[in-house]
Amino acid sequence: MGRTEGKAIVRAVQGNVQVESAGAWVKLKANSELAPGTRIRTGPDSYTDLFVNSSSTVRITENTTLVIPEMFRVGSVREGDSETTLDLQDGTILGQVKKLSANSVYHIKTPHGIAGIRGTDFQVTAVVQPNGSYLVTFTSVTGELTVSAAVGPNGDIQVKVLRTGESWTPGQGDPFPTPPAIINAARTIIQELPQGGTTTISIPTPPPQHPPFSTGGSPSGQPSSPSS
Repeated sequence: MGRTEGKAIVRAVQGNVQVESAGAWVKLKANSELAPGTRIRTGPDSYTDLFVNSSSTVRITENTTLVIPEMFRVGSVREGDSETTLDLQDGTILGQVKKLSANSVYHIKTPHGIAGIRGTDFQVTAVVQPNGSYLVTFTSVTGELTVSAAVGPNGDIQVKVLRTGESWTPGQGDPFPTPPAIINAARTIIQELPQGGTTTISIPTPPPQHPPFSTGGSPSGQPSSPSS
């Protein structure tokens, strides 16, 4: 059984949201269908909601750049397998991935680490630092999230499994409990996301989303010791 190319459907657009087309940035329109390779960026106080590859609903929040390099399906939408990759280049995305088949793959790439998702509500943030590096925070809002990243001076690969309410900032210690305010704000947005369909709905503008700790620190607010 061959693979077919998947698509993302734009379910809602708020504010200044653009998509790259033929080397130029143009306004993203609701109900558009996006193919693999699409690059999207949002401005201040702006967001868009996407129904991605019939397997997830994702919100791209303000001041975010996201590429969708891969969307494939094998078999029927209801019973087949899927392969999806989102590449978060900077900013914040939230979303809900429905329970996937055993052979399906759903990855979120970032400048520092990659998450594998199977039936999870998630939030991922990538913030560029003054030295050009990125502070990336992965959060499991509900469900289980497996994250791998190269950390330490030798680039050792660490793998962490995040469960409901946990976050991890690669290079900043172990996973930690996410502050309830962050989890509750993420859940509110995710619950409001449109689940496919063909009609655009109006969604209230969410509060800006940030990493649980701008320093990648511990729940007490003090920085954790970097992993070796």
